[in-house]
Amino acid sequence: MSDKKVRFYVSTSMHGSLETETFLLKADLNIEFDILTPEQLEKEITEAYDEWLANNIDSGWSIEREVTE
Repeated sequence: MSDKKVRFYVSTSMHGSLETETFLLKADLNIEFDILTPEQLEKEITEAYDEWLANNIDSGWSIEREVTE
């Protein structure tokens, strides 16, 4: 079985914040790249990346106490 690798990554400007993970398109992501158009392939990879990103980023916001000057 022929397969291709794709590497997902995300980083901030902070040193050491790079997160990467490599996947096989068919075996890991179940993307049949050899029967898709380039546009369909891009859509499939983007969807897989968005899911990966959502599972690997912890972010949010909170309201702090009021600061008086």
